[in-house]
Amino acid sequence: MPFRSKETLQVWLNEFAADGAHGTSAAYVADQEPVDGRDSGLVIFPLRNATTSIYLQPIETGAPDWRVTIEAQPEVTELSPEAVYDLCRELQNAAALCAFLQAKPVEHMAQRNGGTQD
Repeated sequence: MPFRSKETLQVWLNEFAADGAHGTSAAYVADQEPVDGRDSGLVIFPLRNATTSIYLQPIETGAPDWRVTIEAQPEVTELSPEAVYDLCRELQNAAALCAFLQAKPVEHMAQRNGGTQD
């Protein structure tokens, strides 16, 4: 899959959320200026238990591999043990979403090629 449109990514986010296995997520597709007429695929994953932001995106436009980027924190975060557990769950959900988004193009291409994966 050469690129991921905002619409395609939103369908995938909805599919991930509908599964319900990873709890609720406020992840959303960012509005971006297309590069060479293509969306790069930037998904914002807000954290409720930290002051930092994380986002998910392919390592480069058109690449199948995705990465989670954790931005530097603007301030110190102090958490109770319960809040640390909550943050861990959020990060697990972000990792699960990243793996899901990485698998979707492979699945999509397999379907387009008659169900066979290369």
